[in-house]
Amino acid sequence: MADTQQLTNYAQFNVLTVTGRVFNTKLVKTKDGNEFLSVSLISTLTKNGDEVEFTFTNNNGIKALFAKGFLPTGRELTITGHISTCGETYEKDGETLLMKRPKVHMTGVQILDGGLGATPKKKVAANNVVPVKAKSAQAPVVDETPELEEDGMTQEERELALADY
Repeated sequence: MADTQQLTNYAQFNVLTVTGRVFNTKLVKTKDGNEFLSVSLISTLTKNGDEVEFTFTNNNGIKALFAKGFLPTGRELTITGHISTCGETYEKDGETLLMKRPKVHMTGVQILDGGLGATPKKKVAANNVVPVKAKSAQAPVVDETPELEEDGMTQEERELALADY
């Protein structure tokens, strides 16, 4: 029997979990006035190895995290989603060029529990001094200095000492 039957090529359930650092986040407006979030995450494949850029878009939960300030550049993030496309070249002026790092676009991306990692440390001044706001501008309360007699005792101490006899 000849192999004349053609099979439909269905998408496989390719799920990928990646941990990396937020490289870029941008709100994009569509022509019809809606907006979505575009995110780029950079992950290093091996110790001191090559980097790969993972991109995805979102218009609900992850976009809400961005709006609340939870996705600053440099934040460690673990995402899970489906691989949509992969590439490492692009065309410009009719010429095929190599990207700085390969790019994997993902769909259906989620940040599971524990997926929001460390945020970058705040920058410290060159002299390692962190500015701190003072709580009040009032001068501190200073107790009055007691006067000492020749024997080194205050009048109050002398009276207490005499009362014991």
